[in-house]
Amino acid sequence: MRVLTFMMMMILALSSRSAYAAADLGLPKILKQGGLYVGKIEPNEKVFWKGKELKLSKEGYFTFGLNWREKGEIQFKYVDKKGYAKFPKFKVSPVKYNVQIINGLPKKFISPPKEALIRIKKDGKLVRLSRKINSDLLGFTQKFIWPVRGRISGRFGGHRILNGKEMRPHTGFDIAAPKGTKIIAPISGRVTMAADLYYTGNTIVIDHGHGVSTVYCHLDTAVVKVGDTVMQGVKIGTVGSTGRATGPHLHWGMNWFGVRLNPELMLP
Repeated sequence: MRVLTFMMMMILALSSRSAYAAADLGLPKILKQGGLYVGKIEPNEKVFWKGKELKLSKEGYFTFGLNWREKGEIQFKYVDKKGYAKFPKFKVSPVKYNVQIINGLPKKFISPPKEALIRIKKDGKLVRLSRKINSDLLGFTQKFIWPVRGRISGRFGGHRILNGKEMRPHTGFDIAAPKGTKIIAPISGRVTMAADLYYTGNTIVIDHGHGVSTVYCHLDTAVVKVGDTVMQGVKIGTVGSTGRATGPHLHWGMNWFGVRLNPELMLP
């Protein structure tokens, strides 16, 4: 009887420790594919994921993003202020992605001519560099607001068939609105790229700290430049249809370094 009682006590202790460890990170119990998450621990503690230590602000905030195909369960290594290591686990909830058919696009955007390939390669390098920034900004800790209001014309992860040709999954959230509609910063940050790109037209990238960045594509006009600090809610540009677009809309993307995320999950 005593042995059974002792075993029951051990099971309860282990289960409560596991729950405590999960709560320590300040994260929801179930995470979603393509989601951006912000946790909080003590400033003198540490958290690791996939073998790498996550950057911690002086207030104890950290962030990470889940790949759109992440599934099953993920595990962290959490080292508390006493140096004890715990290994909290979180379930990842799958997201259903749609198939979207778009016709009427100019042929040059489906199979670009050879002379455009050099520009496309240069554009890609410019965007990748902007996503490597690991600043101390804390815009990622804010609650997101809509960058523009309008009809949702494309969702993240949707499989696209353009002019009958199967393409890569859609990596942004599209909001259709009249040309010239104001676009605002959903959270605060610093502009790290503002350029006219082959596929995405007038494009802005904003750094929000700790590897989190957002991108705004197909703009008619951009009213900010590289190096500008933008506060949440300020105007950054207007809706357009530059680049590969069939009509005026904002393609809004989000990244955690090279991991593409779903901005829609951040909206109220």
